[in-house]
Amino acid sequence: MSESPKIVVYGGSGYTGKLVAECLAERNMPFYFSGRNQAKLESSLKIVEERLGRPCNEATIVQAANTREELVPLFEKVEVVINVAGPFMQLAWPVIEACLETNCHYLDTTGEQDFTIVARDKYGKAFAEKNLLLSPANSYMWVAGALAAEVVLETEGVDTLDITYQINNALPSQASTRSFLRMVNNPQYYIKDNEMVEWQGDRHYTICVPHLSQPQLALPWSGGCEPVWYEHDDRVRNLKVLTAFGDEIIEAVVGLVHRFNEESQGMTQEQKEELTNNYGDEMTPAEPPKDSRDIHRTVITCIGQGRQVTTVFPLSLNAPYTFTGEICAESASRLLNGDLKAAGFQSATGAFGHRELLEHFHKTGYTNLPD
Repeated sequence: MSESPKIVVYGGSGYTGKLVAECLAERNMPFYFSGRNQAKLESSLKIVEERLGRPCNEATIVQAANTREELVPLFEKVEVVINVAGPFMQLAWPVIEACLETNCHYLDTTGEQDFTIVARDKYGKAFAEKNLLLSPANSYMWVAGALAAEVVLETEGVDTLDITYQINNALPSQASTRSFLRMVNNPQYYIKDNEMVEWQGDRHYTICVPHLSQPQLALPWSGGCEPVWYEHDDRVRNLKVLTAFGDEIIEAVVGLVHRFNEESQGMTQEQKEELTNNYGDEMTPAEPPKDSRDIHRTVITCIGQGRQVTTVFPLSLNAPYTFTGEICAESASRLLNGDLKAAGFQSATGAFGHRELLEHFHKTGYTNLPD
């Protein structure tokens, strides 16, 4: 691979940005480590180097504001942009537009369903026409559910998917907290009889997952991006996604939804977005440590049903934030190697193939394989 960077990590100074940088550096893949604040980028790169145990010579720091004028000259040098600056509905549009203008593949780590819908509808066709990938949520949430779903859809006759994420010792970063709080205070959708239907967002749901003896409380957590990817897929008639982050977190978020409903009355959308940002800062005032493979584990269960068939696939996964960095690094590698299977708006599974990705993630110790 050329020594000249072909990748930009934008928003690199954040929690997830450092993990993406670490995963790229472990592969010896050169990249621009970019964002709006030079001092934060420098201090964040030192943390990456401490984790690597060596200088991160793969990284080149470039300060760039979130504007077309500053992003375009940087993106003209590369082929892949990994955007980790959220909340994405608030910040991502200049990045997407600069990618389209400079013929760059776009990846991000959003969990925001509403943003993903708008990105698909507004830019999906334009990216496809240029044979470029537009892949929001190229991350643990919601790629893991799509991986499990594709395994289940291998069973002939399945047309209904029930996906649950269950996470041990959840460890949300400040940016993630801001994102999910703005998500849960906006409409959230699932697929019912080939139509998008809105969840009741001000309550929790009780779910049963096969590997636990006790029921768990769960939320739609934006509704997931799986309904967006499968909305127009002829294989899928119904699809729901629920997430269990631990009962205490779920109950706290429901309380914040009720608080939001009271405090946001009469506010503009911009004011509502600022309110949920403030909630996020209250809940997660500092950056958490890097997640652990032994402590932070998760099981994504996909139950598939059809007229004459029922099947289940549990996807076991560890260190989901670090796994997000690995997804981004693996996707960038495949793009630079010319291994893109489908352009335009795609999940990682559509872009690169679910079996191929599962094989890689199993070899690197993150996931199990289907029987």
